[in-house]
Amino acid sequence: MSEILCEWLNGEVKLSRSVVPGSLSEEFSTGYLLGELLHKYGLQDDFNQFSQSRAANAKLNNFSLLEPTLHLLGVDFNENVAHDIMIGKHGAATKLLYELYIALEKKRKTKLTGVAMEAMRPAVPARLKSVGSVSFRERLKSLTLRQADLQLRQVSDHFEMKSKTIEDKIAHIHISEQQKSQKLQEEQRAQDTEKVRRRQNEIMARIQAAVIQVPKPSLSHTLKANDAKKLLKKKREAEDTYMEINKFEKSIKLQETTLESTAQAATELLPTYSDDEYVRKIQKHLEEDMFSREQREKRRRKMLMEQLIAHETEEEIYQEEQLIYKLMRQSQQERRIAVQLMHVRHEKEVLKQNRIFREKQYEERRLREFQEALDREAALAKQEKIDCEEQIVKERERHEKIASERAQAHYKKHYNICWEVIDQIVDLSTKIGEYRVLTNNKVPLKLICDWKELFFNGKSIYEKASIKTLPSEPSPEQLIELNKMDLLDEKDYGEYKSMTGEWCPTEEKRENISPLNNNILGHVLHRLMDIFYPSKPRSSLPVIPPFPIKGCILGKLFSGKTTCVKFLEKVCNIQVLSVDTLVQEAIQAFLNNEMKTEHNLISQEEALLSDQPSYNHVHFNCECCQHPVLFVLTCSFNCAPPQLSVRAQLGAASQKLLKKGKSIPDELLVDILLEAINRASPEKGWILDGFPMTVNQARLFEKACTGIDPDEMEAKYVNCGKISLVTNPRTPNKPSVALPAFDVSVLLDISDTTVLKRVANVKIIEEMTDLAKDQVISGFLDTWPKLENWFSDNQNTLVKVNAETEESIVCKTVKEILIEEIDKKQNKSKFFLSYFLHSLRKDFALPVKPQDLLSPISVTPPQIKPGTGEWIYVDEPLPKEIPDFLVPYWEIVENVYVNTIKTVLRCLRDEQYSMIYYLADIRKNFQDYLKHPDHKQEFVSQWQLDFNSISDDLREDEETKAELHQRVTDLRDLLWDICDKRREEAEQERTDIMNDGWLRDHKGIAINHFFSLMQVEVDRFQDTKRLLHDYYRAMEGKIPTEDRQGFTRLPLLDIVDKEQKEDQNESRRIPLVSYKLPSPETNITKSKSKGTLLKSVKDENSSENVVIAFGKDENVISDTWQTAVTAISDMVGTIAQIYQQSPKILRKTVLLAGPSSTASAAEGSPVPLTSEELKKQKLTLKIQQEYFAALKHEEKATKTRLKLIKDKAIAYVEELTMKAEEAYADMEKWLGARFLAEMSSVEKLIEVGRHHIESSSKIQYEMNLEETDFFISSDVKVIPDPVPPSQVPLIETSESSTLTISQLNTLHKHFLQVAPKGRSNSSSKREVDDRGKEKKDLEHPRIKKNRQFPKIWLTKYSWLKYDNERGIMFCALCRKHNVDLGESIHNFCSGTDDFKLEFINIHQSSEAHAWATCMEAASTASPNTVSAEQMLKSMDSITIGRVESTFRTCHAIAKSGWPFTDPDWICKLDDAKGKDIGSVFRNDKSARMFIHFMAEVERKSLKKNLENCKFFSLSSDECTDSIFKSAAVVYVRFANEGKVHCQIVGVQTVQKNDASTIKSAIEETLQINLQLSLSSQDWSRKLVGFGSDGTGVITGVNDGVANLVREIQPCVQSVHCFAHRLKLAYKGALENIQLYSILTSGLRNMYYFYHNSTLHKNNLKAIYEAIKLHPAIPSRIGGSQWLPRLQTALQILLKGYPAFVLHLNKIEGDSRTSNRQKVKGLLYLLLKMEVVKFSHFLLDVINVLNILLRVTLDHNSSIADIFATLQSTVKTLQMYQTRAGPKERLTETIQYFHGHQLVGNGNISAVRTKVLSDLVKRLSDCFCDANQDVLKATLIGSFKLWPDKMKQEFGEKEVSVLSKHYEAILEAASVKITEIGTEWSMLKLELYNRFQNIQTLTWESVNAHYSKKYPNILALVDLILTLPASSTETEQGFSQMKFIMVHLHSKLMSESVMTDLMAIQMNSPDIRKFDPQEAIYLWNIIWQKNSMLQANDTMINERSACSSEFDLETQSESD
Repeated sequence: MSEILCEWLNGEVKLSRSVVPGSLSEEFSTGYLLGELLHKYGLQDDFNQFSQSRAANAKLNNFSLLEPTLHLLGVDFNENVAHDIMIGKHGAATKLLYELYIALEKKRKTKLTGVAMEAMRPAVPARLKSVGSVSFRERLKSLTLRQADLQLRQVSDHFEMKSKTIEDKIAHIHISEQQKSQKLQEEQRAQDTEKVRRRQNEIMARIQAAVIQVPKPSLSHTLKANDAKKLLKKKREAEDTYMEINKFEKSIKLQETTLESTAQAATELLPTYSDDEYVRKIQKHLEEDMFSREQREKRRRKMLMEQLIAHETEEEIYQEEQLIYKLMRQSQQERRIAVQLMHVRHEKEVLKQNRIFREKQYEERRLREFQEALDREAALAKQEKIDCEEQIVKERERHEKIASERAQAHYKKHYNICWEVIDQIVDLSTKIGEYRVLTNNKVPLKLICDWKELFFNGKSIYEKASIKTLPSEPSPEQLIELNKMDLLDEKDYGEYKSMTGEWCPTEEKRENISPLNNNILGHVLHRLMDIFYPSKPRSSLPVIPPFPIKGCILGKLFSGKTTCVKFLEKVCNIQVLSVDTLVQEAIQAFLNNEMKTEHNLISQEEALLSDQPSYNHVHFNCECCQHPVLFVLTCSFNCAPPQLSVRAQLGAASQKLLKKGKSIPDELLVDILLEAINRASPEKGWILDGFPMTVNQARLFEKACTGIDPDEMEAKYVNCGKISLVTNPRTPNKPSVALPAFDVSVLLDISDTTVLKRVANVKIIEEMTDLAKDQVISGFLDTWPKLENWFSDNQNTLVKVNAETEESIVCKTVKEILIEEIDKKQNKSKFFLSYFLHSLRKDFALPVKPQDLLSPISVTPPQIKPGTGEWIYVDEPLPKEIPDFLVPYWEIVENVYVNTIKTVLRCLRDEQYSMIYYLADIRKNFQDYLKHPDHKQEFVSQWQLDFNSISDDLREDEETKAELHQRVTDLRDLLWDICDKRREEAEQERTDIMNDGWLRDHKGIAINHFFSLMQVEVDRFQDTKRLLHDYYRAMEGKIPTEDRQGFTRLPLLDIVDKEQKEDQNESRRIPLVSYKLPSPETNITKSKSKGTLLKSVKDENSSENVVIAFGKDENVISDTWQTAVTAISDMVGTIAQIYQQSPKILRKTVLLAGPSSTASAAEGSPVPLTSEELKKQKLTLKIQQEYFAALKHEEKATKTRLKLIKDKAIAYVEELTMKAEEAYADMEKWLGARFLAEMSSVEKLIEVGRHHIESSSKIQYEMNLEETDFFISSDVKVIPDPVPPSQVPLIETSESSTLTISQLNTLHKHFLQVAPKGRSNSSSKREVDDRGKEKKDLEHPRIKKNRQFPKIWLTKYSWLKYDNERGIMFCALCRKHNVDLGESIHNFCSGTDDFKLEFINIHQSSEAHAWATCMEAASTASPNTVSAEQMLKSMDSITIGRVESTFRTCHAIAKSGWPFTDPDWICKLDDAKGKDIGSVFRNDKSARMFIHFMAEVERKSLKKNLENCKFFSLSSDECTDSIFKSAAVVYVRFANEGKVHCQIVGVQTVQKNDASTIKSAIEETLQINLQLSLSSQDWSRKLVGFGSDGTGVITGVNDGVANLVREIQPCVQSVHCFAHRLKLAYKGALENIQLYSILTSGLRNMYYFYHNSTLHKNNLKAIYEAIKLHPAIPSRIGGSQWLPRLQTALQILLKGYPAFVLHLNKIEGDSRTSNRQKVKGLLYLLLKMEVVKFSHFLLDVINVLNILLRVTLDHNSSIADIFATLQSTVKTLQMYQTRAGPKERLTETIQYFHGHQLVGNGNISAVRTKVLSDLVKRLSDCFCDANQDVLKATLIGSFKLWPDKMKQEFGEKEVSVLSKHYEAILEAASVKITEIGTEWSMLKLELYNRFQNIQTLTWESVNAHYSKKYPNILALVDLILTLPASSTETEQGFSQMKFIMVHLHSKLMSESVMTDLMAIQMNSPDIRKFDPQEAIYLWNIIWQKNSMLQANDTMINERSACSSEFDLETQSESD
């Protein structure tokens, strides 16, 4: 890598100094070369500030300047990196250079300059980076040592090096001396050796010279034997020596260990032993050592002697051999030459080998370095990828956080709004409720409208604070109330002004209303306003050349804007303008010194400096339009040369701002865009890429393009608000609306999730700062709502495009939008051109010649009325003083008019509130007054005392009785007098209320308010008249005169007291009139009698006097209105007289001035007039006409409003009078009712008294006369009503279909027996005894409870009766039918004397009353019409609801598998909740009964379905478990119109496990539950299939159940359960696979390891969280769900593999772990490569098999569906034989799995081949029955197996096979077999023609379309679908049985109960969808039959008893 960097720096960059790989750290330690490198790339503009010095300050300066540039490039650079480079740390500079190389290459590819990169950075991060640069310098300074410290360190290092060199020198000297001594010794040894060799050579030479050449003698035998003996002896001695040496070494080791142990023991036993013993041991040890040394020395000497002897012997032998060799005449020279040749050859070979080895080393080194470079690159790439993924995750988290914050804010906002609305709704509701109480449910419409106004404006309806007395600084609550008041004032004033709402006139008067606006007055006022408030001049619009299209594309970042604009630029020839590109081009133009051209000049004289210090306005001439365009630059151009072009000047301004770290303002961006637009070709359109991004940019661009400021346009041409009473008839012409800056604005709409996905795929995200990343989505979301409002509402150019589709579709859509807009624009331009040419023809038409004109005909033109649209207003010049006076005057008039009306309307509103509260108060006070206590009770008590004081013997005396009667009469008269007196007082109170003057005063106040409104209108008319007078006189040139006639003042009513009048007489300016109603004194006579006085008072307060008073009010209002109207008419009449008395000469002159009367004018006018005088007179006449017309219009409008005010005042007074009259009438009604009630109570008291007088008895308890009630002891009423005589019950006869009373009683008693009692028999007996006592007590009147029985109850409750003799009330129906359920408190069967309404209501809703009502309905019905269904219908809704609730509860219990004892606590829970469920059917017995009837309904429904279908199949299975006995579960399967149904029939115990017993159990189950006999011909002809689990008992060839079923129907097809076959195939294929056994055992051990230890489980979850994986604990394998469980366990193992390995490693490393061996075994299993690969392979296989299993377990799947899925499964497994599956492919060539190294070779090819081949074979053989023609033919029933295209021969053979096999069954089902083949061909043809994808069809949908057209073939399809493919339903049935028996804790449950529960659980609908009506109906029918049988038995017993009694009587008579 270093060589690559050096080559780049020296070759491509060409730095000032060349660098080599070894000098990178030193060369770049100063930072100078880094600055030069960045300067070469144009990024380091301040390179002149760099220093080449190696001083610390120079380095600090250099790296401080480098830091911002490196951060701009995105290089990871901080103070630590800088410090490492400065100190020359190895690799630091190389790493930085590598990052720089990558960043600069990216920059070079993007072609971005440093300024452009700086411009792309947001402003805020730039400022943060500048601050960070300062802090970076300080941090780096703290890390870098000062120069003095460095010098000091260098000095110290120098001396340290010097000392080190001295030490090294000394060491070298010592070593050299040693080497010299060694060298001398070696030389001496070599010399000695050389001397010996020379001597030997001399001896040999002498010997050779002396020896005679003789042949070598052969060795004698003796010599050989001696030699052999010597060798043998030496060998033995050597062996002995070797053995002794070994013994010696062993003894030495033993002694050493002994010494060590002895020393250790000595040290341990030092404290315990004495010193003497220790010394003895040492001495002994020393002696032993000495002895061993001596022995060792002896042995050594002996061995040396033996070696010396052996050496001498060898020397002798050697000499002999040498002599022999010399004697053999071998030349020494030849041997030497040969040796030299061999040596040379050996040296050559060594050199060759060395060269080869060196080249191999070089090659290995190069390969190693290359691999290391690749590894580094891969590591960097991997790290980069990881960083990118982490960044993406952070982006997503940040986006989710922002989205959640936005959603939370949105939710809070809506929540607060909704809360405020709900609060206001509650306030409105409570307010209306309060006023309903106050107004007797007659809330005025005006108040409701006011409250609605407050509600719709979000104001509180209730008053928060009082505003009657406001302080100088009102509180916030008071300000809110003032705002509410102003709001209502504005509403009332608006209604008044526009005459709507309550001021809306009637339909009759609406036609006579003149238009409200006075056009003449409006013209006058607006002309004065225009003069007084002159408008500002408009600026001229900039001219921009027309373009075919002007648009912009907007959207979020990464939404595809740039892609779209590039496509449009290429395809549509549209110029794309990108702000970033334009800014870069402008900066580049400045850098290139782009000069101005002849067509683009900037004159220094036209350069206008702006008022703002930071902006300059520059005018230049555009090439295309040749008009000056104004640009706003965000900096002065002092820095740029004056001859630069506009683009260069804009670029200079941009660069200057960017260098300062500032962002380019919107104004400058708009200027750059406009400059580019003006340079664009007019033939091309242009489109902006991503601009504007904010509303401010859009507004600035709009203003720059159109010259119109949108903010000023909103308020410029709106009325100024100074005139509100009239409008200008000729509104000022608004300027022509300029076209928007954009023809179309396209939004590429994209979701945030898609943006994040695209961001994740783009590497540029690494270069973005954190703030820029935040702004990817959030910035757009913040600014887009306002932009959307701007483009959609203001501009109406926004078009949204879905950008989440494909790129080509998005580009095509945008292109179509632009083309459509271009066509639309061209059509508009053509239309405007034709319109312009047409207008030109009209303007430049040929002149008309005189001869072309017809002769003139005198036609009188119609007279134009002033103020109309054709009228030309007089606009003569006015003196300046007139507008200056009249405009302020009119503003004051308007303000006074508006404020006065608002004040008056507010007062009227307050009056309405006060009226409501006053009337409510007097009503309440009068009612309280009527309830005041009196003294009647005192007289009653005294009378009772006197009455009881009479002795008993005198009470029977007639005279005493007469006296007592007289006393009673006197008491009555006295009480009546008290009542009369109270009535007179109440009437006087009512009279005082009526005469308190409130009504008169408030009517006067209200009338005065309406008079004030009239006065305001009159004042407005007078002010208008004065203004018009002054205005028109000023136009005539006259001086305005003062109006001598004073303002008219309307009189008000005088409602002030006399004393106040005297004080106000002097200061009063408004005239008053008397307002005095006829006083009551004039109508009251002076009679002394009270009756006359009361009569006079009544007459005075009668309705006639009220009507008279109202008539006077109406007259007063009409008089005032007449006064106002007369005053206005008089004023207008005066003006009219002046107009009529104008000089006739003026009129005549004007009339004679026409061309037709020139001659007559010459004769009649002696004085000729000039044209100027004639024109002046015409003007004067026109002014008078206009003035008089304006006054007439104003007069009519004022009179209209006065008439409306009069009508409103009369209606208001009338309403006030009517409401007061209603209140007074209610008082009178309450008074009369009170008086009558008191008189009635007195009569009752007198009647009681007279009764006791006649009965001669004392009144034992106190009589109370309280207010209007009379009672004794405040409990029992005194005068009861007589009880009607009881009816004799009718005796009815029993009919066949009629329930008699006795039968109903029997049924009722049976219900009582079934219902829970909740108490023991003894307690029930005690209750019966208590009840009997209560009945005896009730036979006598209860004296303590003596409240009177109200008679009205008898009419309200028809069943209620009252016994006058016994004083009790009772229920006639309950007593008639003897229905007594034991009501604990008040028994209405025997009667009760506690007369309370709540007891009556309780009894009416009780169970007893419901049954009594039912019996009564049955008894009154005609014969043969009473049925159980009618009986249910006769029940009330309460009883029906109770029964339904009970049935629903029982269904929920059975459906959920709850015990039968649960209804008790469920009913108690319902009682606690307040739910009425009755008192019966609350025990387990009732629950079982109801569940049976619900199951019976399901069975009846199943039987009905079987009767309707044509074919059915049976599925049965036999199971034996420890929980229950051997039993068989039977299911039926049938198909109806293509829809498959599979339902349970029942459960039957099997006594013996053989075929015949099981078959009998199946038949018995069908017979018991469905009343279906298989042996019958009707059912046997429908049976087509039999499904089972495949056991020998079921599928035996000779004696199986299937064979026995075929005896019933030979066509039955027996099918072995395919789910069971699949399980057998899987187990057979894997049972002998050792890897499978190891893997399953490991999975099971891991499950128990974590399942049995909570600690391990929690630690595993913690590791999951640490490595950021979703926690998954090992799951269980095996059981009924064996395949899905194994699939889940494998998925968890492979997904959580790293967590498992880490956790097990952690446990293994812990020494405290008890089960380390087990953990070690699991860890070994997980790290074994064969296990990992086999797990992936097995998961692939199980994924395929699981799909097949799901299809098999679906009860809707047919054999054809399963067979189709089986073929796909086999093909997939065969494909796995040649190539690995998706999971296995991940582990083909791995050595590491999830970062953990695996052990083993990982070769499982043999295993997988065996498993796949065996599994394919077993699955292929699994459907062994498929070889049969019938089962093969059923494949046409699966659309998945149909061919893609139509084949004529498809299915024909199969249809014929099935038709032939099932011929008998099809004929029995009325299927025409001969037509099946034809229908098959036609149906197949239609299906292929109609449907494109035939595999997606279902037979249910086919039946919906073709059931009537092709019934025969579809019946055959139903037969195919009926055939069972598996018996999984039976397995589910056994599982459900097991669950029920375990859950209900009942092993002895009968088959019937089990069948009922399973039928409900598996066949009935859901709890929510359950309808109990049919079950109730069935239950009622059964109980009706049972009751009839019981009743018949009872009648027979009674008759037998009667007959026996008759026999006894006859026998006694005979005796």
